[in-house]
Amino acid sequence: MCPMSHKLHPLTQFHSRQKQRGSMLVIALFIIIVLAILASTMLTMFAASADSVVSEVYGQRALNAARSGVERAVSGAFPLSGASNCPANYNFTFTNTPGLSNCHYTSACDVVSVDDSGDLYQYFRITAQGSCIAGDTVVSRNVSVEGIQ
Repeated sequence: MCPMSHKLHPLTQFHSRQKQRGSMLVIALFIIIVLAILASTMLTMFAASADSVVSEVYGQRALNAARSGVERAVSGAFPLSGASNCPANYNFTFTNTPGLSNCHYTSACDVVSVDDSGDLYQYFRITAQGSCIAGDTVVSRNVSVEGIQ
C-alpha cells in the first residue's frame, strides 16, 4: 500500500467544499430564529407579569378603599355617643390621600328592625365597594359587615 493512497484527489476536495458552502448560513439563520422566538416569549411573560403586579397592587388599594367606606358607615351606625346615623348610600373619591389616588368607594347601609319576644333590635348590613383605576384597568373589591344594636 502506498502512503499516498489515503489522500483524496485535489478535485474531490474542491467538490466536497462546494457542497458544504452555505451550510453555516443556514445554521446561523436557524439560531437567529430560535433566539428571536425565545426573546418574544420572554417579553410576553414580562408583560403578563407586570399586568399581574398592577392588578394585585390596585386590588389591595381597592380593598383598602372599600374598608374605609365600611368603617365610615360603621362609625355612623354605632356611634360612641348620640343617635345612630346610617346613610342609605354614600360616595367618596379620594383626592389628597397618598396611596389611594384614582380610587373611590360607594357604601350602603340597610337597617331592619327585628322584634325578638318584645325586645326590639336594629339589624345593620353595611356594604362598600372600592374601585381604583390604573390606565385601562379598573379593579374593584367588596366588603360587607353585619351588626345588631
